[in-house]
Amino acid sequence: MKKETLDAQGLACPLPVIQTKKLLVDNDVVETIVDNFIATQNLEKMANQLGYEFSVVEESKTKYIVTIKKGEVEDGVVIDTLSDKCVVPVTQAKRTLEEETKVTILVRTEESVESLRKFAEKNNYTFEVSDLEEGFKVVITREETEKEESVVAVKDDSYIVVINKKQMGHGSEELGKRLIKGYLYALSEQEVLPKKIIFFNDGAILVDKERSHVLNELKELENNGVEIVCCGACIDYNKIDLAVGNPTNMYFIVEDMRKANKIIQP
Repeated sequence: MKKETLDAQGLACPLPVIQTKKLLVDNDVVETIVDNFIATQNLEKMANQLGYEFSVVEESKTKYIVTIKKGEVEDGVVIDTLSDKCVVPVTQAKRTLEEETKVTILVRTEESVESLRKFAEKNNYTFEVSDLEEGFKVVITREETEKEESVVAVKDDSYIVVINKKQMGHGSEELGKRLIKGYLYALSEQEVLPKKIIFFNDGAILVDKERSHVLNELKELENNGVEIVCCGACIDYNKIDLAVGNPTNMYFIVEDMRKANKIIQP
């Protein structure tokens, strides 16, 4: 088993993720040393995306040792929501199955199981559930058919929204705050919802538990399957207490924007 150690202490986001991912091409195990908790979360997201095993040891508040290992992939991509209440299981399953044929999601409640069951039935996916000591293991499989392989290209209406300000437009701050609230409400009423909303810079204020004035609109969007993410560096800089969505990093922001069919910025 080939193993490599990466000392990523002092490296800014998203360098720890990028360098770890490169090392995983030629190694079975990569041990990455980082100096902040956000970096461990970003590495965990990458590991989950790739279907690799993840573990972390906190040696101190400024030193974390993350181990990512290429394990068995019979469960497909594994998403553990047992310890992360911010993760929306259906949103994560939907996103994963756009590129993978199988996803395993660990959830705590029967309500989450039923939401995933409805999602699978709606899309004609195979659904399996089994009990865990602390919750449930749900496996959803998307079977590729000959019909899918021969389908010609069709119009793609998908899009993502990026928001980098706590208000919409320039000029009056009061008016700008009203406009962004109205925009997000109108967005939630669209026939085609965005796949994802990305918040960064001053826009991070809009996902803060105390300072946001648009949480109702954002929670409505998230409940309807829209993935909401916020730049991790912006969370730190603006001292954000996340009320909705999950942290991300510039590596994934660039990847999401590169892959997006359309990008809209209010």
